Amino acid sequence: MDTARTPDTDTLVIGASAAGLASVVTLRRAGVAAEVLEASDQVAVAWRHHYERLHLHTPKSASSLPGLPMPRDWPRYPAREQVVEYLEQYAASNGVRPHFGQRVSRIERADDGIWTVTTDDRTWTSRNVVVATGATRVPVRPTWPGMEEYGGAVLHSSEYRNGEPWRGGRVLVVGFGNSACEQAIDLVEHGVEPHLSVRSAVNVLPRDLLGVP
Repeated sequence: MDTARTPDTDTLVIGASAAGLASVVTLRRAGVAAEVLEASDQVAVAWRHHYERLHLHTPKSASSLPGLPMPRDWPRYPAREQVVEYLEQYAASNGVRPHFGQRVSRIERADDGIWTVTTDDRTWTSRNVVVATGATRVPVRPTWPGMEEYGGAVLHSSEYRNGEPWRGGRVLVVGFGNSACEQAIDLVEHGVEPHLSVRSAVNVLPRDLLGVP
């Protein structure tokens, strides 16, 4: 008697932002059945909650997903709202309809090789699982002596929206990555005096060399 299970789909992709959408589109083009599970009720939810001034730090020519270039009339470094618009269009044009409201709480593999993915209201089965929830989904918050006594606001960069709340004041930005630098610029543009704390030596390069990103 054949007791082999038939899974819901060949591959489950967890997360409906850039990596998840690109994964399911590429899989389907290769003839692999795939479905997308998304915890929220929209695609690109991470992009929707980034700080307002955010622009891509890579040119649009290197940032498009498979099969759909970003619009020619967009700037070389698209803004956050444009990235959200692009990801919505990418899902729609490729017929990707994520299963929304499916927050995954458990992934486990049975002896027969079938994966079981548990969400809040059901279980899914598949032969493969692609986890595309993003490396920065959960903020890493540092702890420093004296934070409990500090009377000012302490924000992780993921919670920053714009510099308006600190207009006329001073803000310390810890770090020198893309988010730190762009948020420091945003603070200046909102009339704030920012200071940057950098742990190690900094190499500053122009964004473009002879017109080439």
